[in-house]
Parts: sequence; structure tokens; C-alpha cells
Amino acid sequence: MLGRAPVAVLVVLGYVAILHYAYANHIAPIFTYLQFGYRSPDPFGYAVAIALVVAIALVLPRQIARPSHLIAWVLFLIAVLPSLVVPQYAPALSRPAALELALWGGGCFLLVAVIGTRQPLRGFVPLMPLRPRTWWALIALLFVVLNCYVLLAIGVNWTLPSFNDVYGVRGEFRIEEAEFPALGYVVPMLDKIVNPLMIVRGLFTRRWGWALAGTVGELYLYAEQGNKTASLAPIALVAAFLFLRMRRPTGSTVLVAASIGSVVVMTVDWLLASNDLTSLFIRRTLVLPGLTTAGYVQVFDDAPKAQLGHSVLSSYVHYPYDKEPPDLVGAGFFGNPDTHANGNWLADGYANFGYLGMLAATIVLILLLWAVDDAARGLSAPFACMMFVVPAISLAESAILTAILTHGFFALIVLCALAPRDWPPTTEDGPGGRGEVATAATQRPAASATRP
Repeated sequence: MLGRAPVAVLVVLGYVAILHYAYANHIAPIFTYLQFGYRSPDPFGYAVAIALVVAIALVLPRQIARPSHLIAWVLFLIAVLPSLVVPQYAPALSRPAALELALWGGGCFLLVAVIGTRQPLRGFVPLMPLRPRTWWALIALLFVVLNCYVLLAIGVNWTLPSFNDVYGVRGEFRIEEAEFPALGYVVPMLDKIVNPLMIVRGLFTRRWGWALAGTVGELYLYAEQGNKTASLAPIALVAAFLFLRMRRPTGSTVLVAASIGSVVVMTVDWLLASNDLTSLFIRRTLVLPGLTTAGYVQVFDDAPKAQLGHSVLSSYVHYPYDKEPPDLVGAGFFGNPDTHANGNWLADGYANFGYLGMLAATIVLILLLWAVDDAARGLSAPFACMMFVVPAISLAESAILTAILTHGFFALIVLCALAPRDWPPTTEDGPGGRGEVATAATQRPAASATRP
């Protein structure tokens, strides 16, 4: 019988092969005009990239027992793996440049896998847990107050845009955001923290009114802002809930699910003589982040680096551009000045300081994961992990400082520190129960008995 390591290697290689097949046969022939071209990968460079992917998968925690484990696996699936392998056969970079990106990106994430998920520091985030009724009343109050602000600021759009029309919606929202700057903080707080927490409570307690309110809130923000993550968040939360119900949820299961899902999507499109599902779930979700990382390297390779002059260092550094890096990549790489090409922390790090910027952003990510795990100590592992599902997806497509300050990671760490440690109120393991708590010191073996 195969051991765990060989199985993990086979799962990773299978997923890489499926992604390559989908790109070469179902994406590149149709979307070449959007920079999704195809070339035969250099055998050596591709082998190195695959070896790095396999090494990362073997080093990542096998079992999802803390929020950092979940976040790391989500980042690996959505951001890192595509950033390593897609540039090998997408002609955005030369073959040597694609190999260099793989070496730096893979090396940086190996640090995350080895250090960021191991929680070497504990007890540095102060905990002030509230009673369950008080904490959930706070979440409900935030839901009402923040939604009222958005409603008063921009009203209601009764039409849900298609995914092909979201860029126009985003442009309109940016105009509204210029008039009401607080929207830039209120909307991410809602779509990445408050609305998902409403859904989480509904799933854990089967109080479907909470889940419905959170889902409607996400769809409302999608209609107003055009953020696809908001529209897909309820689906992602349900999938995560079912995944975490497993007795020992493992990271390899995530890759298996992504592989099976990709095959199913391509099969359905083949039966329907369509390419819509492949474009949505494989091209946009699994391939685009990797291509975007290559786009950042291409645009900022010989150009002056941003050096955070558009961000926290604006008072100290001269910023040489009139647009932010995502807009520069949208215009310079994707050829559309209206495209706001958000990049992950690796891409943004390169835009600011080159490959050393990737390393610096990775160090910040590691510190963030330590803070997340420390704030979640004592919470049930399923509940703690569910809290970070949507922020993890957001982190896979945003700069690290943006994720912390604007997209809610800091606020969610505070809410974790305030969260009741005796919730969910049941004695069963898994979601709705205590399960394995989010601290290594108190993890229980799988065979241990449930609490009385």
C-alpha cells in the first residue's frame, strides 16, 4: 500500500497535468488575445517548477488543524502553484525569466510552508473572549450598520451582472468610492468578514436565516462592486464546511477536489459544446493568478519599481507613475487600461522591490499567519478555519498590506481575539463541535473520545 508521501506526489502531479491539459487545449486556443498564449515549456525549467511544487506540497501540513494551514493550502492552490507552472508554458516571460520566477516564488513559499504554519511564537496576541451571545450580537450589529451605510451611500442595483460585465461595474464603484472613501474599508469588511460570519453561524447552528442574510449581503455587494469573490463566497463556505466535517481533513483532499472539479467542468463544457465553465472556474480562478504574476514581472522587469510609493511610503518615496501597479499591469500586460489587475503578494512584492520585494512580502505573510493562529488559539479548529476561508481567497489575489489593512485580516484577528472559546455549543466533533482546537498544544489524537 502506498504511503502518504507517494500519494501526495501523485495527487500534485495529476493536478499539474490536468491544469496543463486544460490550458493547452481549452484556454490558449480561445483566449490567446488575452495573453493566454501557449508555447512548449523548456524541459529543464518545467521540471524544476514541478519539483518545487511537489516539495511544497510535501512540506505543507498534511492535516488542516489551524487557520494558517487552511490559508497556506488555499494560497498554494490558487496563487503559488499557478505562478510556478503557468509561466513555463505561457509566453508572458522568456524561458529563463520563467525559471527565475519559479525559483524565487517557490523558495519564498517554502518559507511559508516550513515557518509560517508551525506557530513558533504563542501568546503574543491578547485574548478577551466575549460570551457567545454578546459576540454574535456584535457581528449582527456590524452587519446592520455597515449595510445601512452602503445602502445610503450607493443605493441598490437590482441586476446581478454576468462575470463578463463586472469590469464596468467595478469602474462605476470606483467612482462612487472616490465620493465616499469609507466604502473602500466598509465593503471589504462586509464581503470578507461580516457576511461570511453570518453564513458560518447559519451553517454551524442550522439557523438558515443567518446564512440567508449573509448570502443576500454577498450578492448585493457583488451587484454593486463587481467582486466575483463575493458572489462565490457562499459556495466556497459551504464547500469548506463539508470539507472540515471530515474527521481528519487533509490538504491533499483540496488538490483532489480541484482536479476532479476541473475534469468535471471540462466534461460538462464538452457535452454542451461550450467553454463557459472552463473559462470561469479554470481560466479565471486557477490559471489567471499565475499569469498575472508573470505579467507583473514582465511590466516591472526593466521599469522603475513602485517602492510602496503609492502606499504606506508615499510620504517618503517618489512614485514615478500616475496609476497604481494593478492598473499599470492591466494596461501594459493585458492591454486594457480599464483592467485593475490585482496580483498576489508575490506579484506585488516584485512590483515594489523586485525579487527581494517578494521575499519581504513573504516575511510579512509569515508574521501574519503567526498572528492569525495565535488569535485563534482555543477556538475549535473548524470554526477558526471557517472564519478565514474568504480572507484566504482574497489574499491569493491581493497585496499583503492591502489584505491586512483594507481586506480585513487585521479586523478579523481582533474579532478572533474576542470570539467565545465555548462556541459552537455542542459536544460532537467536526463543524458544530469542538473537534481539534486551533493550537498545537491542545490537539487531540483522532482516536480520542469526545468530551462529556
